[in-house]
Amino acid sequence: MFKLDSPLMNFLSKVADIMILNVLFIIFSIPIVTIGASFSAAYYMGFKMVKNEETYIVRGFWKAFKENFKQATIMWIVILLVSGLLGLDYRIMYQSGIVFPDWIKIAVMAVTFVLLLGLSFLFPLQARFVNSIKNTVKNAFLMALSHLPTAFLLVAVYAVPVIAFFMVPQAFPVIFLLGFGIIIYIQSFLTLRVFTKYESVLATKAEPEEDADSGIFAESDRIEREQNATNGPKSTVNKVFRNGRFVEVSENSKNGDK
Repeated sequence: MFKLDSPLMNFLSKVADIMILNVLFIIFSIPIVTIGASFSAAYYMGFKMVKNEETYIVRGFWKAFKENFKQATIMWIVILLVSGLLGLDYRIMYQSGIVFPDWIKIAVMAVTFVLLLGLSFLFPLQARFVNSIKNTVKNAFLMALSHLPTAFLLVAVYAVPVIAFFMVPQAFPVIFLLGFGIIIYIQSFLTLRVFTKYESVLATKAEPEEDADSGIFAESDRIEREQNATNGPKSTVNKVFRNGRFVEVSENSKNGDK
């Protein structure tokens, strides 16, 4: 029962990892502006936990946080600005005393809901795939609309700790220690099932090649190809699977590496 590889010990180990992930997410989110990078790092570790890949939670989280920081922070700031504008719209509609037509209220609610669906895929995509901000945002909404049941579940998962708190207020210490970690773990499981479908398609076209680990990401099928030099020779770009991620490598660069 208490053997290291017993189901009970595996369960307790998983709970401990989720607790550590939860604490790291909270600590790194304290500056507010770093929440985007914190989400990305948490999903990166969440994917590893779901796949039962042995890793050091703190070390992996810190590595992912640093590599995601710039792009994830830019996206998070945009989210804050858009959220502020939507919040202002709701305040004007319901607290200004002005009577707005029902269609305007419905339109604002619809926009809010679509944004929530897209955001549910945004940071998991950032943690899993290399891409520009533009394509990451675009792919997030395309995936949400293409996988609506999963997108609904991703949004609904956020409500679980809130409902649990109101139904059992005494459970707050447990929710505080595990809440975000459980949310990220469940969402990592859900999004990984979607991502695996795309990755398996890319893997069938990829050429195995060993290389030093230069990042934590896998490339999506929508990544923008690098622009060739105006007067330089054209090169063919292939998707190559390296150490659990997809990267684009031109034929010229491949030949130069050999």
